[in-house]
Amino acid sequence: MNEKLLSRAANIADLKRIAKTRIPAFAFEYLMGGCNDDRALTNNRHQLDQIFLQPRNLNHATVVDTSATLFGRTYDSPIGIAPVGLSGVAWPRASEFQAQAAHKHNIPFVLSSVATTSIETAARHAKENFWFQLYPPRDLEMRSDMLRRARYAGCENLVVTVDVPSLSWRPRDIKNGLAIPPRISLKSVYQTITHPHWAIATAKAGMPEFETLKPYINTSQGLKKTAQNIRHALREIVDESVLRQIRDSWHGNLIVKGILSIDDARSAVDCGADGLIVSNHGGRQLDAAVSPIQVLSDIKDELGERAVIMADSGVESGVDVARYLACGARMVFAGRAFMYGVSALGRYGGAHTIDILNSELRQVLEQLRCPNTSALPDYLT
Repeated sequence: MNEKLLSRAANIADLKRIAKTRIPAFAFEYLMGGCNDDRALTNNRHQLDQIFLQPRNLNHATVVDTSATLFGRTYDSPIGIAPVGLSGVAWPRASEFQAQAAHKHNIPFVLSSVATTSIETAARHAKENFWFQLYPPRDLEMRSDMLRRARYAGCENLVVTVDVPSLSWRPRDIKNGLAIPPRISLKSVYQTITHPHWAIATAKAGMPEFETLKPYINTSQGLKKTAQNIRHALREIVDESVLRQIRDSWHGNLIVKGILSIDDARSAVDCGADGLIVSNHGGRQLDAAVSPIQVLSDIKDELGERAVIMADSGVESGVDVARYLACGARMVFAGRAFMYGVSALGRYGGAHTIDILNSELRQVLEQLRCPNTSALPDYLT
């Protein structure tokens, strides 16, 4: 771990605090916000804080193992980088820096369909750790080509998000004009010029674009028309029939993200899913959504023999990772934490975020006298 960086940011809260000072308010509020009144966001935190672990202090002290094996590959840690849309708005080349860190530390990196880095670029940086998250286009040729590109780039794990049947209602983003196309105002201009690190980095990298979607969207018609085209192209609602179509077209591992009930978990597995990510989209889609930690154990008990069960939403520390693992997840993804990392520290932020989460997780295991992450359910109170 980089001691100099650690003295600046010893936890995710420090990264969040630094990020707030380095990026414009419209970008920071996009990252940290939920939807509507932030009830789901708040509940994620509340429910995680209700999970406690019981140490076994007289167990023989052992060297802890934080590795995780799933889909035939062993990762150095059960922590993955979740997909985040509009990643370059928070910090230019954010997805590239995270992909590089994922490869260096041997953890999964999941690229969003609407990130500002292309499939090919992200895969080049993440290499064998590259996963791709798909918002299925309604155009079948476009969908087929995106799957072809992911496969050709070496992606073995396709993550299909199913919890976005409609656009969420995010008052902060609406007021800040952070939409597609963005609304430029005196307020946003002022926020930009008063955050020179972000402004200079953005000027060097160029204005962020939806790089994966550029081959399919005519960008010469202006921002407004381009925005309409993107919204129309990605408005396919994923139901069982669509999921089966994707299963038939994709020959790697199929992972369904956005599961919050046993019924949906069972349906996804019946459609051919190899893995599930129990998630409420970080509290960003449905403000009345149950927290993943509330349903994770039941889903693991019901489907854990048929699919790899993973989780995300609300992860702010290695302790939170341990909580999810104790409730049955085999891999835990974080989105905001890694975005705070690159927003705070630029190209070094992805690796430093991994270092923080790994160190905190290892400390939990050592304190519990727990030999490995798969044994954590035995320490759940």
